[in-house]
This record gives sequence, structure tokens and C-alpha cells, in this order.
Amino acid sequence: MTELKLPAIRFWLDTEFRSAQEQMSLDQATFEMARKSRVATVRFYHWNQPATTVGYFHQFSGTEGLEPFPIRRFTGGGLVEHGEDATFALVIPPNSAISQQRGEERYRWVHTALADALLEAGVGVKLESSPMPLSTGPCFNTPVTWDLIDSETGAKLGGGAQRRSSGLVMHQGSIRLPAALRRPHSAWIQDFLLSLADTIEPLHQGEIEQLIEESQYWRCKRFATSEWNRWPDLEEV
Repeated sequence: MTELKLPAIRFWLDTEFRSAQEQMSLDQATFEMARKSRVATVRFYHWNQPATTVGYFHQFSGTEGLEPFPIRRFTGGGLVEHGEDATFALVIPPNSAISQQRGEERYRWVHTALADALLEAGVGVKLESSPMPLSTGPCFNTPVTWDLIDSETGAKLGGGAQRRSSGLVMHQGSIRLPAALRRPHSAWIQDFLLSLADTIEPLHQGEIEQLIEESQYWRCKRFATSEWNRWPDLEEV
């Protein structure tokens, strides 16, 4: 069990298979929704094809030839290869004890809840509690402190990236799981959310439609543009 809990979380278990541009645009729209509502909000989702995302401050070298070209996330972290992962974006409002914690403490808080839920689902997982250096390669190659690892092999199973902006915190998480456990209505997801908050409530259909509509703005403004994905303006946005 986690030490702290949010009073409430609104959630969307997105059943559509979407592209990387769509996913990052919807994550941004989720952030904006939580900014206005001041209520923690999370979306779980999956991918229509293998995709790669990179952290906000990632600098491409001239030798990188990844296809399709990676989409830059709003959060930090490194290069993440998606497709066989359960992926989610959690936005924590500024008026919570969680958002005031240091980044490492927030990271441990999220991953402790994940580990507890996945253990209940029969996944052999534990937290990497040893001090580990930050990885400079693909994120799933090497775990960092408080990542999820296979309890037998030590291979990395889950990680995440965070960003604080306007007092809110976004955590984008990725967990490599068998297909049956990546389904949006898997029981462990509800267990995970209930470990984070006292009450959980799904977004209403009208709110989901609003998110999708607003995501089109962010897709055109950021995530479908070479200016954002290849040569970003690294000023605060």
C-alpha cells in the first residue's frame, strides 16, 4: 500500500488503438483538463502500431535513423519503444501532497502502487530499490531506481517520465505486459487506481469527446510538427 492517497481520480480506459501523435496529443489534453478541474486524471491506452517516443529534452544525433520518426513527449526521460506495453498518463493537481513531493518520491509512490496491483494479478514484479545511474540509451535497456523489474531476471518491466508545470505533475508510464494484461479493463488497473486515490470515477462521454476535440489542437500545434519533434524550442511551454 502507498503511504499517501489522492482524494479522487477521474479516469478513462481508452479502448481505441491510436498513433503516437494521437496519444501524446490526448495526454496533453488530459493535462489541460486536470489544470482546469484541479482533480487528478488518468488515461490508460494502447497503440495501433509500434512507435517510439522521446523525452522533452532529447537531442537527436545525425546518425539516428529511427522510422517512423519518434514523437517528443511533454515529459522528460529517454527513448521508449511502445507497442507491447500498457501505457498511461496520470496528471496530479497542484493542491495535493503528492505534487509537492520530490520527483524521486513521486516516482516511487506511483510505482509502489503499480507493483502492488501487478503482484495481485500474478505478475512477478518488484521495485528496483538500489541506487542506479540514469540511463542514456533506450529506457527499457537498463532500470533506474524505483523502476519495475522482473523479480526473477531483474529485467526492466516498467518505467515512467514526469514533468511539473504550473504546479501540476504529469507522469507518463509504460509497463511491458502480456497481451491479456494490457487490456484496458484488466482488473489490476482498478486496483492500481484505488491504491492511488480514495475514490475513482470514470470520465463521462461528453468529457471524453471534449478531450478528443482538444487533442486535435495539440496535435496540430505540437505533436504533428517537425518543429516540436525534431528541433524543439526548449523554452518553458
